[in-house]
Amino acid sequence: MSRQNVDVVRRFFQLFDEARLTDIEALLTDDFEWVYHGPKSLPWAGTYRGVEGFRQFFTIVRDLIQVQECVAYDYLDAGDRVVVLGVSRTRVLTNDRRYEAQWMNVFTVRDGLISRYLDLYDTASVVEALGQEH
Repeated sequence: MSRQNVDVVRRFFQLFDEARLTDIEALLTDDFEWVYHGPKSLPWAGTYRGVEGFRQFFTIVRDLIQVQECVAYDYLDAGDRVVVLGVSRTRVLTNDRRYEAQWMNVFTVRDGLISRYLDLYDTASVVEALGQEH
């Protein structure tokens, strides 16, 4: 079962890379929860629930940043959890600053769907880039 869980998470990132966010929604449970850890100075830090929460997250970030590259380079099979290590390179739209951040995501998969997404990120680099003026 856990190999299938890794495949679901790989599909999540494939769809993200293809900018097919609506298609990702079909991979989420009704009680999906996305926890993005970060300081209050990070506009999108918080907990998002359900498909509406998933959409809300992208509504917030869409006007602030542009992900230029998101590389998930390691998938660790942990049964009903899949741990993904990666790096993102992003441009801040308001000041044209760029940042690179390492991240770790922990996905919980239930019955072939993602029920929880714990997003642990190098937020210091993000907050610094958001605060700098061009």
